[in-house]
Amino acid sequence: MSFKNDRMGTAEGIALIFTMTITTVFVTLPSEIVEASGELGWLSEIASDLSTMAMLFLFIYVLERFPGDLFHVSTCLLGRLCACLISIYYVIMFFSVAILLLRDFSENTLFAALPELDFHSAVGWYAVSVGFILYFGIEGIARAAYIILPFSAGGMILTFVLLFPHYKPYYLFPWQGTGITNALIKNGVLVATNAAAPLLAVIAKSFQSIRVLRAAAIFGLGGSMLIKSIAILILIMVFGTSTATERTLPFFEMTRLISLNRYIQRIDSIFIMLWVIAGILGIAISLYMGLYLITRLVNLPTMKPLIPLVTLLLAQFSMLPPDSASVRALESILVKGYFLIGIYVIPILLFAATLLKEKWGTKCASE
Repeated sequence: MSFKNDRMGTAEGIALIFTMTITTVFVTLPSEIVEASGELGWLSEIASDLSTMAMLFLFIYVLERFPGDLFHVSTCLLGRLCACLISIYYVIMFFSVAILLLRDFSENTLFAALPELDFHSAVGWYAVSVGFILYFGIEGIARAAYIILPFSAGGMILTFVLLFPHYKPYYLFPWQGTGITNALIKNGVLVATNAAAPLLAVIAKSFQSIRVLRAAAIFGLGGSMLIKSIAILILIMVFGTSTATERTLPFFEMTRLISLNRYIQRIDSIFIMLWVIAGILGIAISLYMGLYLITRLVNLPTMKPLIPLVTLLLAQFSMLPPDSASVRALESILVKGYFLIGIYVIPILLFAATLLKEKWGTKCASE
């Protein structure tokens, strides 16, 4: 198939997983975490990302023993019917992530930068940009993400440093928040906000080796975890828990507080471009994963003819919810139910099947 390759290395893997998991910082999720866990919101984020990393290592364990991508390994371990069901599940999951990201970033663009722009036009421009990027393939998208990664990570770290005069450490107390147990339990739901993390397994054959997958899981997700947890910690220190829960775009509103001198008082416009680029890349990666699985399911030689149709359909779906409250309700249903299957159930199922295969000494045919 023309979409297959094995040329992506550690840098591309780290960039892909980092880009897909860091985008939640730019939307309302940090405020929702603080609302759920109080002053220990940062601990909930760490626990959820560590849980996701553990599930990724189950995938890597399976792939190390049965080389191939997710579809091939699922076919080998569970049969073609189960492999088709798992692939269909992940197609719906990745497309759902793309739809939610498209809706969130379109609305956020209107709120933060272009209030006079028509909502449908905003969705359209995002969709056109994403569709154009998809034609470069996952290798081109990964390299673009790799180029933007130092700027996104460095920009966020710089923001944390420049916010230092606004820190109020006493906002972190009582340090127990809504309770340590509650904060740790919440991570079982919050882990589903990293729903796109299994992309490493979906396109495993696109990477050079298992070592690359392992490094991407550790450094990509680990770096994202570090920045997200610090962002939540600083959000609490800057606004306090009661005010932080009311922030629609917490990271953007933190950047608006930065004033370097009387000539440079607003740097938030720079970060608008940063999260727009991150959003476009995140949507493109999610769409690619869904399209890749479709091409594997029906054995197509290329996914390019599907790109305009699928992009248009998902853009239409993203405009169906009438308001933000409906989007949040839909997102809550997906995160608290549907996405958990892809994060927990499927990797554990494949891991168990691998252990049984190894015990019986059976092997899979190479693809």
